[in-house]
Amino acid sequence: MSDAPEEAVPTGESEPIDEPIADVVDAPADDEAPEPPADGPTTELPAVPVEPGESPTDPADGFRWPRGLQATATRRALLLTALGGLIIAGLVTAVPAVGTGPGRLAGYIDSDPIPSTGARSNSAFNHAASGDCLMWPDGNPDAANIVKCTDDHRFEVAESLDMRTFPGSEYGPNAAPPTPARIQQITQEQCEAAVRQYMGPKFDPNSKFSVSLLWSGDRAWRQSGDRRMLCGLQQPGANNQQTAFKGKVADIDQSKVWPAGTCLGIDSATNQPIDVPVDCAAPHAMEVTGTVNLAEKFPAALPAEPEQDGFIKDSCTKMTDAYLAPIKLRTTTLTLIYPTVSLPSWAAGSRAVACSIGATLGNGGWATLLNSAKGPLLINGQPPVPPPDIPEERLSLPPIPAQAPAQAPQAPQQTSPPDAIPPGNQHLPNQPAMTVPQSPAPQAPAAPQAPAPADGGAPPPPADGGAPPPPAPGEPAPGT
Repeated sequence: MSDAPEEAVPTGESEPIDEPIADVVDAPADDEAPEPPADGPTTELPAVPVEPGESPTDPADGFRWPRGLQATATRRALLLTALGGLIIAGLVTAVPAVGTGPGRLAGYIDSDPIPSTGARSNSAFNHAASGDCLMWPDGNPDAANIVKCTDDHRFEVAESLDMRTFPGSEYGPNAAPPTPARIQQITQEQCEAAVRQYMGPKFDPNSKFSVSLLWSGDRAWRQSGDRRMLCGLQQPGANNQQTAFKGKVADIDQSKVWPAGTCLGIDSATNQPIDVPVDCAAPHAMEVTGTVNLAEKFPAALPAEPEQDGFIKDSCTKMTDAYLAPIKLRTTTLTLIYPTVSLPSWAAGSRAVACSIGATLGNGGWATLLNSAKGPLLINGQPPVPPPDIPEERLSLPPIPAQAPAQAPQAPQQTSPPDAIPPGNQHLPNQPAMTVPQSPAPQAPAAPQAPAPADGGAPPPPADGGAPPPPAPGEPAPGT
């Protein structure tokens, strides 16, 4: 008999959600603007704001990926958000759309933004339109090209925004580049709505694809007057890279699932999970143990929440036991975690959910795990302390008979028959015996009362017909 986890935490209610996660990225700037030599004079840029306790970041020689931002996760299970910024050279800023619906993780902004490299934008960025797909080689985002969406690509454009057409002076020719906080606001204000409209009924608020903003960076903003931004979708991958995929997002399964054995990262500042794969030897929040496809049991309409929950919990328990074998889940002290599928996700075509294991803290955060649960697992730097083994006799207790519901009390004049069994647990194993109350003893019938005298109250005649009383001792009887 396999030991099932004592408590499974479903994540689907979460929420469901649901606000999408938005990530922002810098794209390349103009071929016409020459790159100044590294040691030559350059236009002075305003200092990047530095949070208290931080040191300014030196300009990078090339680009590097940011640490990422996330947003939060599910009703009963904890649904997790997407991370990973897009870049086409220049500043890389990953900014999520902060959502606080059920099952969403709290969003945050990277406290160490990476300065712009001032790279030039390319024609692909300037000519990309709604429905186009962009691809670039690993580690070389400057070489982004528009490709067929049936081929591998890293970004699908939902809408191209020319910010020069927006009212006010914020995007005017002399305006300063937007700050990371403002980029986040633009993403929330413009890209979420653009992606929802672009996807229509195929928009999944808990999709494995995240809403993203792609822009050309500070240098192109200042030198070339570039005010174009691209709203679209990307799939976060390992090492803060974008995972290449084929096909339009609306035409493929958006279920947020990963292969068994995938570990999902954790934000060290907030102790919240981020649904981005990481090496299991690195700090992480959860380890995926399997995938449940609800279409196998529910091929038609969205099942009710209790039906979903029961099927997913049973399937995840079996998959987790098989994944960890011969290790028992209870010895790892981790908890089984799973989401359910919301109506918007179901309508978008998502049918699968991921089973995973992790540990939560008392303050709402998550424990930091190192290594796989199948290996030398560490939880917050310490090996797990398995609970005591369950005694064998507790594992083989006889079934407990179901108890009939208690009957409504009877009228006072009625009594229970002598063999009635009062409701309760007196028949459960090892329970003290309960004495069955007896019926009250029958009472002798009362003597009938004499009828009222007919003479209006005169005493009735003596029972012996009026004969004189017997003589006192020593006296002669009358008439002698």
